[in-house]
Amino acid sequence: MTNNHNPLLDINTSFSDYLVARTRSFQEHVVGGTLDYAFDADFAMRQKIGSFSGWSRLYKAIVTTDIPNRFKRYFQSSDSAGSMHYAKAYEAAKKCSERLQISIPVVLVRKAGEVPEITSLAGESIEPCIIMTSDIAEGCTDEELCYLIGCECGRLQNRHCAFNFAFTYPGISRGDNVSDSSGDMSVKSNVRELNYSLNKWLILGDITADRAGIICLDKPEAFASVYTSVRRKGVPDSFGRVNKDIDEAAVMKRYETLHVTTVRDLKMGDDCSSDERRIIAGMEFVSCEILYIWRPDLVRPDTHVSNKQSLEIRCDIIADADGSHSA
Repeated sequence: MTNNHNPLLDINTSFSDYLVARTRSFQEHVVGGTLDYAFDADFAMRQKIGSFSGWSRLYKAIVTTDIPNRFKRYFQSSDSAGSMHYAKAYEAAKKCSERLQISIPVVLVRKAGEVPEITSLAGESIEPCIIMTSDIAEGCTDEELCYLIGCECGRLQNRHCAFNFAFTYPGISRGDNVSDSSGDMSVKSNVRELNYSLNKWLILGDITADRAGIICLDKPEAFASVYTSVRRKGVPDSFGRVNKDIDEAAVMKRYETLHVTTVRDLKMGDDCSSDERRIIAGMEFVSCEILYIWRPDLVRPDTHVSNKQSLEIRCDIIADADGSHSA
């Protein structure tokens, strides 16, 4: 008798099981299968990608083979951060794990290259880990490290890693260029749609990651300054772009105007770059009640604090993931 059992059905995709395995306890922060601080559009886009033909096979290959192999290479070529070595990065990771209520990830520090880099990995048979180059570990301030490491903790917490790792596959690239060597037009169409959706997801996933980074800051209201500072130090964004010329004062001036604009009248200009959009979306989160639920040690601002529903509507407009902005 032929066994027609599909082994992909054995993959445990339960978010609640993942939380139990990888975190301590923050069930009060889980709403509708996702974390309360996460950008709803990020979660929705990942669900859409998960429904694509072939994604289950790709996902299984990434989490069972590709990520564990990458981790082994990193582990062999990196130093583990701890209380005696790269202590500043280690202490920042401890602070971030406490504030996001997760187990502290493994922190590996690699030799600095041409571009400062920080990323995170999580897969089967490996502990969640954050890998950074030594120029970040040694050259960033405590607050910059809390932001950068907090973002990666957020990516681990929200299961971004497999989606990020998909960009290592042929035909999937960051940005607008889509290439595929296959002559099969249906394959080309599927790859093109997946590539488009993953690039759209990068914009949405960054907002979730920024919110995690903001939760980890000692002074969340300083997010714009911290974000600008890490870009000026050459840390690239998710698309690999380096922008050292962000005009923080101009961005904050625009934010102050937009923040008091009603949703009905909220519009982003075509000249608004991706960095500006991320800063403005992050500052909207600073004014949301969710931040103060995660950080009860903070003093709420005297001005009105928005709710999650209002935040998501505003951030959908601000992010404009369907738009063509890329600078």
